[in-house]
Amino acid sequence: MPWTLRFAIGSLFVFVIGAVMIAWACMSTGWETLSWFAWGSLTAGVGLIGTALLAMLSAVIHQGWRRFSLALMSAAVFLFVVFLIFAKFA
Repeated sequence: MPWTLRFAIGSLFVFVIGAVMIAWACMSTGWETLSWFAWGSLTAGVGLIGTALLAMLSAVIHQGWRRFSLALMSAAVFLFVVFLIFAKFA
């Protein structure tokens, strides 16, 4: 597996960490909720954008892993759209 694809999967785990931070913010009360939600949103957004960019780079460079890279990129874009819809209603 190419290194760019491994970093893309690692960036997807960064998104999961951000999503956990947002979930923690939804269960908390008080002013700390805003900081948890803001940091979680930033972390999740960076993770998804990093996943999409690294998966695109891997799809262009490594022909044999193109289908997996495009599937990973599609999942990242889908999660980003869901994340934006969630942020709009929050």
